[in-house]
Amino acid sequence: MERKRSVAHLRGRFTLFVIAIALVIITGMVGYLYIQWNAGEQPTFIDAFSWTIITMTTLGSYSTITALDNSIGQLFTSVIVLVGITVFFFGAPLVFVPWLEKKISHLLQPKPIPIPTQGHVIICGYGEIITEVIDSIKLHGVPFLIIDNNDTVIAHCQEHHIPYVRGDPTKDEVLKKASIASAFSLIAAKDDETNAFISLTAKGINKSLNLLAISEKTENVMTLYAAGASRVINPKIFAGSILGRRACHDFSLDVSGKFAMFGDLEIRQYAIASNSPIADRSIKDTHIRSITGAIIIGVWKEGEFILNPSPDEQLSGGTTLLAIGTERQLDSLYKLI
Repeated sequence: MERKRSVAHLRGRFTLFVIAIALVIITGMVGYLYIQWNAGEQPTFIDAFSWTIITMTTLGSYSTITALDNSIGQLFTSVIVLVGITVFFFGAPLVFVPWLEKKISHLLQPKPIPIPTQGHVIICGYGEIITEVIDSIKLHGVPFLIIDNNDTVIAHCQEHHIPYVRGDPTKDEVLKKASIASAFSLIAAKDDETNAFISLTAKGINKSLNLLAISEKTENVMTLYAAGASRVINPKIFAGSILGRRACHDFSLDVSGKFAMFGDLEIRQYAIASNSPIADRSIKDTHIRSITGAIIIGVWKEGEFILNPSPDEQLSGGTTLLAIGTERQLDSLYKLI
């Protein structure tokens, strides 16, 4: 509606501009013909039109036939010049500047980000946890999109070229716009109450959907399961469990991901599965440094942490690597593992 009003307003300005020019031309032609006839000349309409255009555009290169040499003619010429300048130099910007600004704005608008329609992960909400989730999803090469109606989140998605759907994720039409019927999974990352409504709505559309919900409070976990969540994760319980097990010298926990950041460098830990391509090989034989550029700085192995392990250290299944490098290098390491 706003766009239609803007177009109509611009069209009205253009119409007035054309009418003003036409009136000046008609006035100039009539005045010119009248002055010349009174002077005993026999001007044509072509002479009148030519004189008016030359005068309005302030070119001033009249032929001897069209020149107005008497006092009245010179005064009339001055009036047409002033009116012509007013129309062109004040009217034209009012019409063409908004049109030009609109065209430039349209060219500078970010191109629409393609939204995945099949086999993708739908993330409802955005926060620090979701930032890490997205990093992990990217490593697996799975398409994803964000659903949110927060302007700050949408601006962030546009800036970082993240696929998104603007809207309320508890609404059927918004989830359908995100192609929930063909999605691989959905992550509900809003508050507990909203996550429950998201779960109910999503499961109503796609009963076989793998639905993961984040719970802020322990007492709401069962409610989220009842709403249709396939798995409910409470970050506080999860972190507490890891810390507790590590405190008891249990280092075999299969947890991979970002550990710390130092400017452009990151430290990540990756658990090696028994079927990994580098399992049961020494660090030297894996050629990790030459292939990825990442550096192995530590190894969790059989309940023991080995700092700066030897190149001959065997990487058996269940071993966790601690590596340092840039984001690109560590992503390459993950793919190698």
